[in-house]
Formats: sequence, C-alpha cells, structure tokens
Amino acid sequence: MITHSSIAPLTVAQLAYQRAKELHSFAHYTGILTLNGLARLALCAESAELRAQLLEEAQLQYRPFLSGEAEISFCNFDCYRCGGSGAAYLWWKDALPNADASTFEPFINQLLNEAPRDKNGALCHPEDAASERIWIDIAFAVTPFLLYCGLKLERDDLISQAWKETRLLIEALYVPETGLVNQAINFRGPGHRTDDHWSRGNGWAIHGLAALIESMPKQHPDRPTVEKMYVKFVDACLKYQNPNNGLWHQEMTNPESYIETSGSGLLLHGIGIGLADGILNASYQESFDRGLKGYLSYIALNGSVHNTCTGCLCPNQGTKEDYIQRTHKTDDCHAHGPVIFAYAQAYANGIKTIKL
Repeated sequence: MITHSSIAPLTVAQLAYQRAKELHSFAHYTGILTLNGLARLALCAESAELRAQLLEEAQLQYRPFLSGEAEISFCNFDCYRCGGSGAAYLWWKDALPNADASTFEPFINQLLNEAPRDKNGALCHPEDAASERIWIDIAFAVTPFLLYCGLKLERDDLISQAWKETRLLIEALYVPETGLVNQAINFRGPGHRTDDHWSRGNGWAIHGLAALIESMPKQHPDRPTVEKMYVKFVDACLKYQNPNNGLWHQEMTNPESYIETSGSGLLLHGIGIGLADGILNASYQESFDRGLKGYLSYIALNGSVHNTCTGCLCPNQGTKEDYIQRTHKTDDCHAHGPVIFAYAQAYANGIKTIKL
C-alpha cells in the first residue's frame, strides 16, 4: 500500500493507468472507463510537456477504435466501438486527430433509433429486449457519450437525451428509504428487482449525474432538475460513507460488508465534480479529502488496486446478501478506471499532495 508521508494525486492516477495497461485490454467496457480517465487527466495537466505526453498516449490507445480495428468484448452498447465517452470527450475538446462527425454519428443514431428500450423509454439490455431488463450501469455507458457529442455538434437534442438516459434509470431504480439506487430490474424474471445498494452501481449513477453537472450548459432548461437530483443523491451517498476511511462498503448500507474500491472511486469523483462546479459548498470538502486519503490504503506503489468487486449483474437473486458475497479481488479489470477518475479530479481541483 502507499505509505509515503504524502503523494501527489497526479502520481496516483498515472500509477493506476500504467498498471491497467500492463494487465488489461482497453477493448472492454472497463477499458473504456480507464481511457476516459486518462483523457481527462491529460487535459487537466498543468505542464505542457506532461499534457502532450498524456495526450499522445491517449490518442495512441484510441487509434484502434477510430480505425475499427479494436475487437470489443462485452459490447452491450455500440458506442464502445468508437472509444465511447473518452473518445467523444477528446473530440469535443479538439484533441482527437482523425476523428470527425462521421466517426460518432453512426453510434449516436444507433442509440437514438435502434437500441431497445423499455416501456418508459429507458435503454435496456440488447439481448432479449422484450424482457425490458434495465440496469444502472447504462448511465456510465451512454450519458457522457451523448453529452459530449451533443456539445461538439451543438445539438441540444443530444444533451437533453443524455440527461434523459440517466434520469429514467435513477427514477426506475430509486429507493426512497435510502435515497440510493438498486442495480437492476427484470433480470431474474418479470418484475424482479434487486434488493441492493451496491457501491459500484451507485457509482455508475453518480457518474452520469456528474458528467451533466460538469458539462451541461448552465442555461439549459433541464439544468435545475439535474442539479436537484445530483445534490440529493450526493447527500444520500454521504450518509453511508465510512466515517474512518471515507470510502463505501460493497452493500453501502451494511458496514459489515467489505470496503469496495471501484464504487468508492466513482463516488469520490462525482463529489469532486460538484466541488469544482461550486454546486457543493466547502462543507463537502472534508468528505472528499477523507476519501482520497483512505483510498490510498487500497492502492499499491505499483498501481495495484485492492478490494474491487468482480463483474456483478444481479448475482443469484440479487439480494443484499448475494451482493455481499460477491468476490472482490486485486487488480480486477474494474479497479483502475475509478482510481484515475478520482485522483485526476483531485488534481484538477488544485490538490497537489495528499498527506497520510
């Protein structure tokens, strides 16, 4: 584990990226998240030299996606094939050479016109579409992609659709008693709903909301509703933050379940976005700082990340206990992207070092 007296968030993010590169293919939805984190890290780099270095690496990794050579596994959403949200982010920021509207429009059109949806209009699992299986992970897959493409193309319909994708999922999966979300509906039969408050699932929810808080135009008519849902969700998540290390448990409402790092990283990133935007006031800073410090206890100096829940979609019958029993491992493919997102945001927020 990282045991220095202090370490720079920039260093942590870079270590996590290098470890992911050593161990995992980027041609997978978890690689999409990792590369998106790298893209964000590159564009917030203060040093022109470092910015150029990180951008060159990101552009190199996106080339197989842009050329159609990347062989994507677990491709529930075709927008992964062009590099997903990270590629769209760099394109929006004029930092992705050889990409243009023709790169992204086929995937935009597929999402809008061909992808299956449930009776309320929420995207659902492409296999057995008639079962209308929805799950919160879709917020990560779709909302940022449509948002960044909408901003680049100056298409308000895409920005509005980006918000709609996350809104429909959160509304369908919301748990009034806790303010959190369950992961999924209809995966174990019609009307079946998971009974979890899974850390990574709630991380996916805040990921979609945070993208909107960061990048949706302030004058957009849906902006006040986005802000209201975001703040309410952050406050709900903070009720279950571990008071000692600032992280979250696998089953967020059960402090006897293990600390789960991928969800924790996504949640910290989401809070960091609100602090940067100003929608979260200074009283939230302590929760952010405590989490960044506690996260380091699960990250090694070689970039390895511990306590990450393995692939998880409605395990068994989707009870709280089923999620608690789900295995965690070191350097799971879901582990590194959230680290990059959390510490890149800390760096973007002006945090130079984290003292242990």
